[in-house]
Amino acid sequence: MTRRLFGGLALLGALLGTGLLLAGPASAHATVVASDPGDGTRLKSAPKSVTITFDESVGLGNVGYLHVTDQSGRRVDAGAAFHPGGNGSKVTDTLTSGLGDGTYTASFRVVSADSHPLAGTIRFVVGNGALARGSVSSVTGNHATSQTFDYARWLSYAGLAVLGGLWLILTVWPAGRDDRRAGRLVWTGWGLATLGAALELLLQGPYSSGAGPGQLLTPSLIDDTLHSNYGQLHCIRLVLLGALAVLLARALQADARASRAEAAVAGALGVGIVWTFSGAGHSGTTSPAWLSVVLDMSHLTAMATWLGGLLVLVAAVLPRREPAELRAVLPVFSTAAFVSMVVLAGSGTYAAWRGIGTVHAIFTTTYGLLVVGKIVLFLGLITLGNWSRLLVRNRMRPTLAYAITDATLAAAGPESDPDDDETDDETDDDPAATERLRRSVLVETAVALLVLALTAVLVAQPRGKEALAAQYREPVSATAPLGSGRSVTITSDPGTHGTVNLTLELSPGTEPTKITATATQAAAQVGPIPVRLTRAGKGVYDGSVSLPVAGSWEIDLVVTTSQFDATSTDAILRLH
Repeated sequence: MTRRLFGGLALLGALLGTGLLLAGPASAHATVVASDPGDGTRLKSAPKSVTITFDESVGLGNVGYLHVTDQSGRRVDAGAAFHPGGNGSKVTDTLTSGLGDGTYTASFRVVSADSHPLAGTIRFVVGNGALARGSVSSVTGNHATSQTFDYARWLSYAGLAVLGGLWLILTVWPAGRDDRRAGRLVWTGWGLATLGAALELLLQGPYSSGAGPGQLLTPSLIDDTLHSNYGQLHCIRLVLLGALAVLLARALQADARASRAEAAVAGALGVGIVWTFSGAGHSGTTSPAWLSVVLDMSHLTAMATWLGGLLVLVAAVLPRREPAELRAVLPVFSTAAFVSMVVLAGSGTYAAWRGIGTVHAIFTTTYGLLVVGKIVLFLGLITLGNWSRLLVRNRMRPTLAYAITDATLAAAGPESDPDDDETDDETDDDPAATERLRRSVLVETAVALLVLALTAVLVAQPRGKEALAAQYREPVSATAPLGSGRSVTITSDPGTHGTVNLTLELSPGTEPTKITATATQAAAQVGPIPVRLTRAGKGVYDGSVSLPVAGSWEIDLVVTTSQFDATSTDAILRLH
């Protein structure tokens, strides 16, 4: 047993090490990397088409689109969006001919490879007009649908966890096959997993399209989901759960005999079910995908082994108060729980490192905070599990000692067997210790279910770097005085270094005859860089400029209001 344990731990360590060596940039929710025309650009003439490029393949189907409208809201695209040249990472829409000057908005909605929708806008100007930028959001859609989806995911994870206790019944505790409580528990897990999978399959369409949960039976949305990788994986999960139901109907009977073949088939079906979870989640789009999926499957399997075993203990084994069964089950479960804890810690650390991506995202993004919450709860699980282990070792030591004695006598031969009645009398367990153990395991189970709830929310969140990048792209502003109660507000969109759009908004009543601007970053010894400004409206000027490095940029302004009146001022913009 010890040799196998260390061998398994060595294998896990090798997988983690390989993951660290081969790991590329984590990519789960798709992000926009470029567009043609570029967002916020000014063109001399109208383009023939609009193309948006993403960092991974995205789907259109029946819920995705790319529409282009003019400043009056009239559609100016000539047809449906498509992937040019079959390139799944690009979406193109052709425009009608003869378009005049004005502001145009390209609105898009696509579904990323991990099933999450992405929507936003790209804006550009032809000729004269106000220069504006678009926006991108990776969390879109109907709030009720998103919330219902979180509940469905929780049902799926909870069902998987409850089903995980089946290993204890099919291998170590054969008496549990005809135990009513154990049977109800297993079938409850199967029902939760099946219901969760079905709901996820039906909700994916409304979730992707931004519709309400009342649209989950819409045929076109269901058809769109069934043609996606996400939908096919969930169909496979439902088929595997159906096969498992047939096995359970045969195995969980009073006259059923323990069979290694049944245990092996149940294990194979379990591995397949876990694979559908990993393949449809973040790990399926994290490079290298094969390694990320394997480690995520290890994580989910360890979770189901530990939590499922806990549930079987608290709901079925401990209430029976059978010393012989406790002697058989507790030592094996203790070892399995320890191995599961190590696997969870190792694979969870890898997933957290890949998912968060940077220290700055830990406490500044929802993803990072959820991971921190899982870590805190996991440490609580370790504490509770260790307390239970000590209780078993110290309070139930006589029971475990008799287990060792029985095994030794059995190996010595039948003539060495003691009288059964005498052994039973000596192995009566302490009811108070059993009750304390049951309560400890119950609390441990409740905490583990809370971890599953956090996991259900976590898988729907943009990862740390993605969320942080979205935050960094939010516009940043600064205000500078112009004297006599007047001021100017300068806004950079996006709030990251590179090509940005600077917008200057003067306080009411300020109408300059001329305004000039330069950008300088003294720390990097860059600048001054002239900013070419165009009047976009009353008291509003804008212009595009390249600010090549991150940090504090000093924007120097000279605002001329008459032949004899000019005011110099400056403001600091901090770009990421």
